[in-house]
Amino acid sequence: MKLIDFLNRFKKTPAFSIREIEQLYPGFERDNLLNWQKKGYILRIRNGWYSISGRITMEAELYWVANKIYRPSYVSLEKAFAYYHWIPEAVFTITSVSTLKTKVFDTPLGNFRYSSIKPSLFWGYQLIKVDEYGIKMAEPEKALLDFLYLNPNIQTFADFESLRFNIDQIREDVNQEKLTSYSNLFESASLSKRVKTFIKYLDHVESL
Repeated sequence: MKLIDFLNRFKKTPAFSIREIEQLYPGFERDNLLNWQKKGYILRIRNGWYSISGRITMEAELYWVANKIYRPSYVSLEKAFAYYHWIPEAVFTITSVSTLKTKVFDTPLGNFRYSSIKPSLFWGYQLIKVDEYGIKMAEPEKALLDFLYLNPNIQTFADFESLRFNIDQIREDVNQEKLTSYSNLFESASLSKRVKTFIKYLDHVESL
């Protein structure tokens, strides 16, 4: 196999798997991947997943990679907050939720963190189209609920204040009826209580 043919074929995608390679090139010698990696032509993201060096130029492509390299998963939590412009800080780790065990990958493309949720809670994401990529991203309401569910210590007005939320943007993005309805599906009295507190917090901030 010629390296140039390989690079031209896979430069069309932000990441590709060994399985995809072997489907296209039966009899492919995996030693090629190690050699090309050493020479800087490709990057190893994690076991079985690679990217052409310099191929990724947009953050949205990293969201797509996050969806692919640990499945099932969708982008949520702090990275979703940043995507929706709810928080002022840049979030350098791509945060997702998955039904698999909690995992962190420190890769040449950046850090990918996956928090584990029950299969019954794997819903509430939408497919966002960015250029030619379909990215699984938590809906605003679900991103907030995933965060509260996984951070049970967030309970009070002071806790919410410490997150430095862009309250105006949250009011614009979050449907409170939908938020309450979604929270009931978690079947957690504690979470429902904290959601009610958060809604009161939004009203409190508005009245100041």
